[in-house]
Amino acid sequence: MKALGKILGRRGRPSAKPTPANRRRERPSGDGTSDAGMRDGEAKGRGRKVLAFGAKVMLAFAAAAACLGVGMAAYGHATSSTYFAVTSLEVRGARLLEKGAVLEAAGIKEGVNIFAVKASEVERRLAGEPWIAEARVKRRLPRSVTIEVVERRAVATAIFDVPYLVDDVGRVFKRWAPGDPAPAPFVTGFAREELADDEPGVTTEMRDAISLATRYREAGLERIAPLGEVHREVDGGFSLTVGEDATYIRFGHGPYRVKLARLVTLLARMRADGERPAVVFLDNRVRPDRVTVKMKRDEKPIETAQGSADGVDAKKTVSKI
Repeated sequence: MKALGKILGRRGRPSAKPTPANRRRERPSGDGTSDAGMRDGEAKGRGRKVLAFGAKVMLAFAAAAACLGVGMAAYGHATSSTYFAVTSLEVRGARLLEKGAVLEAAGIKEGVNIFAVKASEVERRLAGEPWIAEARVKRRLPRSVTIEVVERRAVATAIFDVPYLVDDVGRVFKRWAPGDPAPAPFVTGFAREELADDEPGVTTEMRDAISLATRYREAGLERIAPLGEVHREVDGGFSLTVGEDATYIRFGHGPYRVKLARLVTLLARMRADGERPAVVFLDNRVRPDRVTVKMKRDEKPIETAQGSADGVDAKKTVSKI
């Protein structure tokens, strides 16, 4: 019974509950540190960091200002120092234009500070000179400037109200002036108003006229009858005036290769026979294989047909020139 009572007595006594391992323990309050004190310390730490960062920023600004000031002082000295005054001006590529004319168009001269020479501005001024197609400006420290130019090549003289020069791409680039070259052929049949209203269109047709003149020379016809004039007809086709006798040759529209080959054969045969053509028509649209020729003097006009690649067959007509 006593044993049973002991057992029951142990079961009846309340047992102490174990403390959870993750239970938050109370901070002892007797160590002299409080939550408010910790917050004050953290605030002071953040304040010191902000002050340190601000000091670094101010130092960086001060250093940048000092560098800027030094740079401005150095630039001011460089742009005013005689050490950087240009003493060498070289012009390359100029054949028609003299060096002085190029420098005058460029707007620079010896003695100017090299930092005052802006390459892009000088190139833009040079582009305003009609004879200059391209220009490149290079500065070489401390005192040298080089100007490289590509001049236009005048290959024809266009007759509007007054003569103008035409380059090898068909551009009418300059009014002719005494001292300028006057290259043949002379190109006629264009109005001055066309150039003002449709410069790209005029350039294209000028290029076609120059192409025909070039093919005429390449065919060897220049030796037989020198080319004098290329004329644009009302319908847009072209005619040539060639030789000392001013023979009129109407080509019409291209292509011109076959027409030029027929003209070579025709002129060679007529020259061998002592005949002089006054007018040659190569633009027979109905019979493109036929060539009509009107003779000078009292000779009868003849109509010729391309019978084969190696000759021209002639057929007389009754009309006279």
